[in-house]
Amino acid sequence: MAATDKFRTQHDEILALAGEITGHLQGPEPDPQWLRKQLSGLAGKVNFHLAMEDQALYPRLAASPAPGTCALAARFQKEMGGLARVFTDYNKQWQVGAIRADLQTFATDTRKVFGALAHRIARENEELYPLADA
Repeated sequence: MAATDKFRTQHDEILALAGEITGHLQGPEPDPQWLRKQLSGLAGKVNFHLAMEDQALYPRLAASPAPGTCALAARFQKEMGGLARVFTDYNKQWQVGAIRADLQTFATDTRKVFGALAHRIARENEELYPLADA
């Protein structure tokens, strides 16, 4: 079992839920209440994942003697702080009433935020987690 298996599983769950939300947005009549409920669930998964990384992954990588590992981990952690703020702001902004009032902008914002999240997950899976598993 690799050290990052749980993190990778969480990534899969986050991407699957994001996919359900974007899929629902493409349907004929997106339900703002359902969207908000799913978005809350996604926020919980993202926040739990970030907390696990901060408490377990980043400290271990920061203490690594491998060349470049500490610097790469620090860069990833700093970048994630920015994306976490964007996601938090997005989650706070889009409550049921706001989604209902402007579904089109919600859909646009959702695609942008989820795209950034998917890009970040891909980078962690391809660049950061292999270092943690080595």
